[in-house]
Amino acid sequence: MTETDADAAVIPKYPRGLRARGKRLWRELHGSADFSGSPEVMSVIEEACYLTDEIDRLRRKVRAAGDDTRVAGYNGQLTSMPEVDDLRKTQTLFLSMLKSIRVDADAGDGKMTRSQSGQRAADARWHS
Repeated sequence: MTETDADAAVIPKYPRGLRARGKRLWRELHGSADFSGSPEVMSVIEEACYLTDEIDRLRRKVRAAGDDTRVAGYNGQLTSMPEVDDLRKTQTLFLSMLKSIRVDADAGDGKMTRSQSGQRAADARWHS
């Protein structure tokens, strides 16, 4: 086995029912870090992958409607098709889930985010 084979991330088997975009996210997240010791993070990752597939499904429905995404409401008035709002809400939830997944800062370029820098400064003030 070569050194690069030993360093390659072990990617767990896909959850049942994931489609193409969900599988891609699964590979990318598990390729970036080892989450095997965090079952709560594994659960969030799984749900985020299913959400990406749902986002794709909703986006296809909205695009199929063309430029006019309005439909007749219960009184005949024009209203936005429900998939538009569902898409927005699902995207918001998806982004929230991704933010909750913590990837070690050392895995990237080594630069701290502004938030991490502020947290470190606050810790230094309170613990010195």
